[in-house]
Amino acid sequence: MELLEQWNRLLPAEREEFTRVVNRLLSCTFITRKNEENRRDYYFIERHEDLLRAYLKLGGWSLEGDRAYGVYRVFSDFAYNRLRLKLEESIIILILRLCYEEKRRQINVTENIMITVREIQDKYAALRIRNRPIDKKTLRETMGLLKRFNILRVLDGEVTDPDCRLEVFPTILFALRVEDIRQVYEKLDTYRRAGAEEGREKENGAEELV
Repeated sequence: MELLEQWNRLLPAEREEFTRVVNRLLSCTFITRKNEENRRDYYFIERHEDLLRAYLKLGGWSLEGDRAYGVYRVFSDFAYNRLRLKLEESIIILILRLCYEEKRRQINVTENIMITVREIQDKYAALRIRNRPIDKKTLRETMGLLKRFNILRVLDGEVTDPDCRLEVFPTILFALRVEDIRQVYEKLDTYRRAGAEEGREKENGAEELV
């Protein structure tokens, strides 16, 4: 009854906004006030947080907010609607998280982190995960995916350009929860060993599994 009462108190325009924001949340998972394009939606969620949380709960979804970082995220309470990432996508996200951790110690917490594609490629090479740089197709697809989920914003035209700047939002802290930065290195080391094993299999004539 309380949910219905809260709904009835909304103005018609607020009800339309409510429906739009719910669909936005379910499509992109993260909303952050650090992204100018999200700011209106973020503050709407903040004003109607209890109603949104109760409504989403009916469908098996949970709403989680962190006002210090300015992030809301929605996630399924069941093992549905989980995105399975490709190996290269996982590696890029881990590298972004690593760069984010390194850079946020150097700036004010209220600022967003700027990372260039060159920094990602350099970190990728330094970690010796693969014997080749990240290819252009993978870069485009992964950056498009991360933009969709409000993890980052591309500031310059072409993400395959090494000088292309990426504005990384604090949503990455919730997309990839790593309590200790050493765990990030451990995960990257796992991928590095997997890459070495893949190379040995190819040398032995084994088929590559996709």
